[in-house]
Amino acid sequence: MNARLIQSQQRLHDSLFDLYMQGGLEMVTMGSRGIKRELIIELETSGLTSGTGEIIRYRAINRWDEEDEFDEWAKPSAPLTTEAELILGVTNAQLDCCRSTDIVLEEFLEPFRFRNHPQKNVNS
Repeated sequence: MNARLIQSQQRLHDSLFDLYMQGGLEMVTMGSRGIKRELIIELETSGLTSGTGEIIRYRAINRWDEEDEFDEWAKPSAPLTTEAELILGVTNAQLDCCRSTDIVLEEFLEPFRFRNHPQKNVNS
């Protein structure tokens, strides 16, 4: 499996696990506008088969509030193949204008981080 895809998946997993350990599931049940929050997460990869490529589209939408949405494409480290461009409906020229995957991933994960919330004791 591509090392960048594994790294992105691990960072996403770790952030979601941290959220769980900090009691964040209860904390994010309300969106920024006070509306119930249940996120639908959609990720697109640059590879055509499982385990290849890297995540190039990060999308999360609150199923109860369509204004509570994150949707951004990221520039892959390697160009898409012609076949991938056709399947994804996005071109390398369009992705060249996007921010890097690392920057987009950090912004995508930001709402799931709670720096000022006391951590639960894992051993209790």
